[in-house]
Amino acid sequence: MLFSGKQCLYTKPGERSELYCPICDTKCEVKRNCYGPTCFAEAVGGLGHLHDGFTCPHRDEDWHHYASQLIDQKHKCASRRLQDLIDLDLQETLTRRSIS
Repeated sequence: MLFSGKQCLYTKPGERSELYCPICDTKCEVKRNCYGPTCFAEAVGGLGHLHDGFTCPHRDEDWHHYASQLIDQKHKCASRRLQDLIDLDLQETLTRRSIS
């Protein structure tokens, strides 16, 4: 499985029957047997290959972008206390599915 940011997940054709969003745990929509690039280098090189593409149905919503940013901040944060606070904000955002 290949991650392209957090908005798209790519697998070899037929490798997975379903995937869930790594941000909100919603079942992803799938497009099977697509041909094209799955990363920046392939796109620049004009290359591509056959793959299945999975995307979260909530990927364009504000709360989903906010949750993604919180996850990024948590991974970059050295302080365990601040990570715990970020977790609280993240859980609230995912529960309410809105930005407070």
